[in-house]
Amino acid sequence: MATLLSLALCVAGLWWTELLGPYLTLEVWPRVLLLLSIGLLSACFPDVDTESKSQRLFYRLLILLDIWFILIGDYRTAALLGLGAMLPLLGKHRGWTHTWLAMLLVPALFLLVPMYLKGKVESFPIVCYVVSVSAYASHLVLDGYIAQTGRRIRRLLGAN
Repeated sequence: MATLLSLALCVAGLWWTELLGPYLTLEVWPRVLLLLSIGLLSACFPDVDTESKSQRLFYRLLILLDIWFILIGDYRTAALLGLGAMLPLLGKHRGWTHTWLAMLLVPALFLLVPMYLKGKVESFPIVCYVVSVSAYASHLVLDGYIAQTGRRIRRLLGAN
């Protein structure tokens, strides 16, 4: 939901400032759809650690993506994707996938590490990372984990 709301606000802002025109071309839409997909998938990711529709969706997409990387000969990315796919199975439901650290590191594993391995900094994967972290955070906020973490930190620091 947060992804759709963010997208709507971006479109409204671009329309209001009369800068929407370049985004109405067919060249841009594959990236817009990719960003929307990344946002929606990232918002669902914290619940991939339990048997659910989210888990089935993720593993079906990951196997297709992994096969594609193997077919094009990008074995390092395929191996990294396979490793990342196993990580949610190492915890319990609402365990490590529901932490702010996972919110920062899981999208990095899929979006920033491949860019690092290729040795080339590109702006679009960074935009994808920001969208992913924002969508992941929306799940944690709705589940109450961000507020809960803030309360724990304040208790540790002795603040009221």
